[in-house]
Amino acid sequence: MTLQAERTGVITPDGVRLHVETTGSDSAPVTVLLVHGWTCSTRSWHHQLSGLPQVLGSSGVRVVAYDHRGHGRSEAAPVGTTRISQLADDLAFVLDTVVGDGPVVYAGHSMGGMTLMALADQRPELFGSRIKAAALVSTSSGQISSRAFGLPARFDGAAAVVAPRAMNLAGERMERRAIRRTGSRVAGDAETRQRAVLAALRELGPALRRPAVRRMVFGKKVDPAEVDILMADLAVTPGRSLSGFFEAITQHDLGHALNVLDGIPVEIMHGTRDRLLPPRHANRMAQLLPSARLWMYPGADHMLMQERPRDVTHRLASLARKASA
Repeated sequence: MTLQAERTGVITPDGVRLHVETTGSDSAPVTVLLVHGWTCSTRSWHHQLSGLPQVLGSSGVRVVAYDHRGHGRSEAAPVGTTRISQLADDLAFVLDTVVGDGPVVYAGHSMGGMTLMALADQRPELFGSRIKAAALVSTSSGQISSRAFGLPARFDGAAAVVAPRAMNLAGERMERRAIRRTGSRVAGDAETRQRAVLAALRELGPALRRPAVRRMVFGKKVDPAEVDILMADLAVTPGRSLSGFFEAITQHDLGHALNVLDGIPVEIMHGTRDRLLPPRHANRMAQLLPSARLWMYPGADHMLMQERPRDVTHRLASLARKASA
């Protein structure tokens, strides 16, 4: 039986509406907070949103997931806010306004894991007092441009310089295309431009070439429905989020912030076939945080919670039991 998530929204201090989904009981002894990656949404966690209350009992856990600004059903990220540090501010806001005061298990996938590291850097006092445990799923503590996307090391310099510029150029082209579609009369209307950008991205959907996306971020054995979820999320990711957060990811370097997590249980989970963030990123985090447990999943790629949903759900359930004990 699949639980139906309750959907709502919260407005950040700078006026961006974030889409939020919850399952389980508001009076549960522990909350598991699920935070997705770049170009994804809460839907990438759909197995855990329904599965955790089934494993722990609907009264034993509350599960909260939200869409980053500029992703999924949340509103677009304003100019200048496509930064990991801004996502950390949003996370702190969600903790205060949605999650409440009880113990929290944080699960961050890819950019969501980077968001936790940024919060640890900014607000270390929250760890141990409110965030009692964490799962770092298919993520990295930095050095993203080194052998990026599985490229040989000799291309590191080019990847660091060219990749962000290429993504920025792609985002700018989408914005210009949106202006041409709407005309100069409405080019300055942010809401109209956003709708036009989304329409342009939907048209680009087939050009994203589903087989290529599947090979890039999923392992060999994946349910086609899981690929559909990512393709749908990609199709509605605004150009500004696509380029701006990509550049923010390439600049991410917060290995020192992992020291803040040393006092809480941490699970590092990674697929051995991850092409976007190869397994060396997980190994590096495990070296920087020796108290964490490292789990490698043979044959799995970047979308681990969709490819190995049972394993990820049970790891999070184990952390929830520790946090509520």
